[in-house]
Amino acid sequence: MPHAPEPALELTGVGHDYRRDGRRGATVPALDGIDLSLDAGEHLVVVGPSGSGKSTLLRLVAGFHRPTRGTVSVNGRPVRGPGPDRGVVFQRPTLFPWMTVRGNVEFGLRMAGLARAERRALAEHQLALVGLADAAHLRTYELSGGMRQRVAIARALAPDPGIVLMDEPFGALDALTRERMQEEVRSLWLLTGKTLLSITHDVGEAVRLGTRIVVLSARPGRIVLDEVSDLPRAGEPGTHPDFTATRDRIAHAVRAAAR
Repeated sequence: MPHAPEPALELTGVGHDYRRDGRRGATVPALDGIDLSLDAGEHLVVVGPSGSGKSTLLRLVAGFHRPTRGTVSVNGRPVRGPGPDRGVVFQRPTLFPWMTVRGNVEFGLRMAGLARAERRALAEHQLALVGLADAAHLRTYELSGGMRQRVAIARALAPDPGIVLMDEPFGALDALTRERMQEEVRSLWLLTGKTLLSITHDVGEAVRLGTRIVVLSARPGRIVLDEVSDLPRAGEPGTHPDFTATRDRIAHAVRAAAR
């Protein structure tokens, strides 16, 4: 009988405490008792009240922090630190303003030792995916906020990571650009089949993007709802008859978790 494939991502008994400044030995619990398994190709979106540990969870998966308790594994291997198997898109696009758009996308590939021709071809492919093929020669300060975030997404995708982590990447954008970026991320997910883990405070965004939605409680963050979404990803999920009911149910769980 064939073995079941390893989860793309697994958190087992994960808790994380931050040290409180100025008080020896004092800690603040951010997360506690997180058990979570994510299959390849899922798009998990995590929501919750402010301070629920959403970004902490993402940083643990990224390898920026080590959990105080429990284990984080990617494809069955414990996470010991950042790695090329996980790409990260931050809240604000942390781009190098002295580099061109193509140079920013190539940066990680250059650090990995890829030859110039190979990294240029990969960068141009990713820029075409995010609709910026004609902007490769521009400096990042010449771009709009939405375009800069698309460069950040292209840079995260360029090394072909198995998992892409997105930490409220649209929070600083205006409403129209935010909606357009949601559509583009949904299209990219359909096109690439990547495993995505996103953090957001926008319940409507979570329902539009996620194939699965997790709600965290107030600090310390614990999972209070883990729901698979059956809304279609092609087209506009917001027009589906079940969208409003799903959004309201998730919003109610977030409000209850904040109490």
